[in-house]
Amino acid sequence: MPAGGVWIAYDLPGSYEELPPNLLDELKRDRRWCQGNLMNFRLFLVRGMHPVHRAVFLTGVMSYLSAPLWFMFLALSTALQVVHALTEPQYFLQPRQLFPVWPQWRPELAIALFASTMVLLFLPKLLSIILVWCKGPKEYGGFIRVTLSLLLEVLFSVLLAPVRMLFHTVFVVSAFLGWEVVWNSPQRDDDSTPWGEAFMRHGSQLLLGLVWAVGMAWLDLRFLFWLAPIVVSLILSPFVSAISSRATVGLRTKRWKLFLIPEEYSPPQVLKDTDAYLTMNRQRSLDDGFMHAVFNPSFNALATAMATARHRQGHILEIARERHVEQALNETPDKLNRDRRLVLLSDPVTMSRLHYRVWAAPEKYSSWVNAYQQLALNPLALKTK
Repeated sequence: MPAGGVWIAYDLPGSYEELPPNLLDELKRDRRWCQGNLMNFRLFLVRGMHPVHRAVFLTGVMSYLSAPLWFMFLALSTALQVVHALTEPQYFLQPRQLFPVWPQWRPELAIALFASTMVLLFLPKLLSIILVWCKGPKEYGGFIRVTLSLLLEVLFSVLLAPVRMLFHTVFVVSAFLGWEVVWNSPQRDDDSTPWGEAFMRHGSQLLLGLVWAVGMAWLDLRFLFWLAPIVVSLILSPFVSAISSRATVGLRTKRWKLFLIPEEYSPPQVLKDTDAYLTMNRQRSLDDGFMHAVFNPSFNALATAMATARHRQGHILEIARERHVEQALNETPDKLNRDRRLVLLSDPVTMSRLHYRVWAAPEKYSSWVNAYQQLALNPLALKTK
């Protein structure tokens, strides 16, 4: 690609793409990305690949492989502590051994590992806040608020990191086992997580955190001190997942000018135009759009033009299309669930056949005609231009 003159848009200062509205939706997206990054890593060894591109592939795969590595490190550390706590130390390992084998303790290695981890985690945050202070923190809420936002973001990251570690570990294992991943469009609108779903998805993590904490407290309370950020995060995972998904929490922090960015302090014109368009689009939303796409000629033409499938031909494909049309028309419209409607809407040929048949034989498909006639009149559906 570089030889062909393809460049990354390096001049773009940022993106308006937002995160999914809650932790569970973000993890669903991470599972798709995990599988994609692992699949693309085979390009890492392709001959002629630029070193920068190799680094991109390596960074992408390690963003998920680091989770099982971290989990194995914690598991082995815990297992080692269990062995030390439950067994007597052996200083003489062989018969008639003259000198004892003393256990070795290398604190400099532990300190180096801890220090390097802290630098990797917190140095980018420290440099970014210094840059904001130097450029002027007014657009970020002011000096005090932007500093408080950084501290709260660090706390929130500490609470979420162990949760992501366990989920990403499962994602990596499932990818290697070949488990199927559904590639649906991610949720973008505000969508809070119910308490029941939060405890169902994070219940195993809560249980693991409790067992881990109780076991380490019984064996060695000093080791629990080092594990506290992990086990506390796992125990609180259902509560953090549910509370952080509430839109009211985000609106409240916005009123307090926390986590503020310049685009929120002084919105650019493109964001103002986008908000105005979204408001107008919601006001002009069409109820029962699927039924109008089947019966109304204008909406049917629009639906077929926007269908994601192509006008492909083939004997097997024609049999599948005919089966979908017949199965749909032989049932009442209310029996079609969302997935079946999406299958019909995705194929322009299928939508055209549905439209033709309900108009060509209204007596035969009276259940569809009656259902359409019972719909409330919508001014948008009356416009044919």
